[in-house]
Amino acid sequence: MNPSTSEPITAHLEAGARSMVRVVLVVALGIYAIHVTTALLFPYPLDYGEAPLVDQALRVAQGQNIYRPTLDAPPYTITNYPPLYVLAMAPFVAIFGPNFWAGRLISVVGALATALFLGGTIHAQTRDRGAAQITAAMFLTFPYVAEWSKLARIDLLALAFSAAALYVISRWPRDDRALMGTAALLLAAIYTRQSYGLAAPLAAFVWTWTRRGWRPALKLAGMVGGAGLALFVILNLATGGGFFFNVVTANVNPFNIETVERYAREVLHLAPILLIFAIFLIFVIPPRDRGKLSQATGWPLVMPYLAGAILSAATIGKIGSNVNYLLELCAALALVAGTVVAWGGALWREDAETAPAWLPLLARGGVLVLLGIQAAILMSFTLRHPVQGFKYRASTPRILQELRETVGASPGPVLADEFMGMLTLNREPLYIQPFEVTQLANAGLWDQAPFLEALRAEQFPMILLHHFRGYPVYQERWTPEMLDAITTHYVASSFAADTLIFRPRGTDAVAAVERVCAGAPWSLPSDSALGMWWYNQTLSLMGAGFDNTVPVYAVADGVLLRRADWPDAVAILHADPLESGAQVWTFYGGMASADGGESYVSAAFPPGSADARVRQGDLLGYQGSYPHFWVHLHFAVLPALPDGEFPAALVWRDTGDDLTLRRVLQIADRRNPAEYLGTFSSTVAGAGDWLSPRCQQIDANARGLARRFR
Repeated sequence: MNPSTSEPITAHLEAGARSMVRVVLVVALGIYAIHVTTALLFPYPLDYGEAPLVDQALRVAQGQNIYRPTLDAPPYTITNYPPLYVLAMAPFVAIFGPNFWAGRLISVVGALATALFLGGTIHAQTRDRGAAQITAAMFLTFPYVAEWSKLARIDLLALAFSAAALYVISRWPRDDRALMGTAALLLAAIYTRQSYGLAAPLAAFVWTWTRRGWRPALKLAGMVGGAGLALFVILNLATGGGFFFNVVTANVNPFNIETVERYAREVLHLAPILLIFAIFLIFVIPPRDRGKLSQATGWPLVMPYLAGAILSAATIGKIGSNVNYLLELCAALALVAGTVVAWGGALWREDAETAPAWLPLLARGGVLVLLGIQAAILMSFTLRHPVQGFKYRASTPRILQELRETVGASPGPVLADEFMGMLTLNREPLYIQPFEVTQLANAGLWDQAPFLEALRAEQFPMILLHHFRGYPVYQERWTPEMLDAITTHYVASSFAADTLIFRPRGTDAVAAVERVCAGAPWSLPSDSALGMWWYNQTLSLMGAGFDNTVPVYAVADGVLLRRADWPDAVAILHADPLESGAQVWTFYGGMASADGGESYVSAAFPPGSADARVRQGDLLGYQGSYPHFWVHLHFAVLPALPDGEFPAALVWRDTGDDLTLRRVLQIADRRNPAEYLGTFSSTVAGAGDWLSPRCQQIDANARGLARRFR
């Protein structure tokens, strides 16, 4: 086909593809803008790591050393990172007081600057404005960028410095002043986050070598390495060895390869097209084109940066790591997108007269269509994860305000994990960063004995332990000895924002119900220190504790059944104490992990158990996870079938199956558990609050009359 004939067609197709990808990216950028702007206006902590940085900024503003060389005495806090981000935030907290918006604003500006510098890097090499725009927009479309740039965390400031270094060295590759500026920017990135000493320095070194030779490349490496080492020595001497202890020693966490595999699968699912493009750039481009590509698109800069970013991303396996370890990979893949777009344009311009008609369509329009699809995949993930996660966190501002006020009214030092930020908002210094010191204790680098003694002495008026739904993160943040001391010497008095609030057992913080209510036929099946939740005549007892720690007991003598398909439940047949000659079943559900994969039912009752005799008070298992609360037990009283069998159609396990609940309502001559346990009951299904765990005096005559007319 004559190129002059086919060019209008391919031009229209290419223009349509470019319009499509622009629409998708504009929508994605709109979602990003709304997401981060809303987070900027949110006054409460969004992440565990925000509060320590604000605390450090407050201490810097007061002239204190944030790199203490030992943890022999409180506060037991760690400054894991070099000081640039904290120094940037210090003026804001000095002027406006403790806040999170300043740190988040720095992150947002860092993300936007990174996008501009990445786009500028592509434009400096290709002069392709469209490729540069796609590079910048693609970076901001990544859900990891949306997730992290709304937080007061260090990473995006560091990434902005490193992206600026790439831009400077690619924009002025033969200018010695640009070489010095690149070294300064790389050093700034490293002294914002130390792990940024790999990808960008490697890319700048390789790029300089290919453009100017080995002498300028070694000069660049010498400036970064020499100045970085000198600054490290100065800071370490000034802090009496504290800089090395905090930045190096305290960052040696255990490594979990399963975490790397999990995120690798997620990235493969999230960015398949960009990963294919990366493979294409590395392996598929013919050798004859690589020279053109090197000159036209900056291949020697992008590929080393991608290699370094992949190596940095692999360190996400460190315990406590998060998606911030993938931000450099997002930047590298955005550069890959721009490189492929620029390569397609360069290929068409050079081979327009000799190439077959389909090649320009593939090289230009096809790439853009694929990038539009990729951007839509990224945008969908952002809507389903970062956006929904923020909406959940921000859905209870009144509760968070009450939690802040409760912490502020505390007469002494408060311990917390996820909501340490409530202390900083009240201008209270952090007493402990539990995750950091737990890792040091596990590595044998910190003696937790003095802290354990303080816990056992009940020196803390309040302890806040957070529990993400389906993820017992507190087990990573506190040592087993700390958790044992807390649950032994403190009692959970309330529950707010997925957080248990513990107070010393010596206080009157909790009025716990006794095991047996006066005048009640049965004992209580389990602890309900956090309250009782009623739903359709089924009682959920909310215990104070963790998965597999709050025991569940038989309420009376009977015969136990555990069907083979019940991972989390048992049922017991009893003589009905309220109706002579009748029989009832008690059902105990929810004794399993959140995903149902681990059963907490006693090993004495394996699946398939039948006709097992139990006595009142026998251990049946332990309370398990509940999607919206801490731990719980579902308890129901159901009438036996005429032959005494368990009513199969009435089984309710914690599956969220509302149809099963409706069958209970339609078929069951159900019993009110409160009549058997002697507690107060609620007639409101799904009430917005829990009832206090209190007993009531039951009038036997009134109860019998109520049962007769039920």
